[in-house]
Amino acid sequence: MTLISRPRRIDSSIDLTPLIDVVFQLLIFLMVSSQFTKPESVVDLPQVPGDAPSVSQEVSKIALVILADGGVLLDGTPIEIAALGAEIRRLVDEAGLKRAEIRGDQLAHYGVFVEVMEIARTNGVESLGIVKKRREEGDGS
Repeated sequence: MTLISRPRRIDSSIDLTPLIDVVFQLLIFLMVSSQFTKPESVVDLPQVPGDAPSVSQEVSKIALVILADGGVLLDGTPIEIAALGAEIRRLVDEAGLKRAEIRGDQLAHYGVFVEVMEIARTNGVESLGIVKKRREEGDGS
């Protein structure tokens, strides 16, 4: 009689304990290192039936330009920030202008923007817009 010998089975099981340990350590690290903040409120704004009115370019407005060096132009004329409030008040009172448009250099300081906006608001400007350059197609920035 011939004995047929079977080859021994190779143990092919994988020990998952080290993998589970690493996953738990990563989970703990991410939980400890992340900052928990309150999510911002999401507001669903109401919609008005019909088309939005188009803004006419003929509407008179106060044009404010903030230069990179912090200088301010009022309707194309350089003006000191100290005199800006009185001049805006004069334009609001005499010409009835209630709308202002701010254009600013991207290198201008944020504080100048805030100061100019506050001066305009406190001197009678009711509508304040900030103009930005439209991003061109294919522009990577």
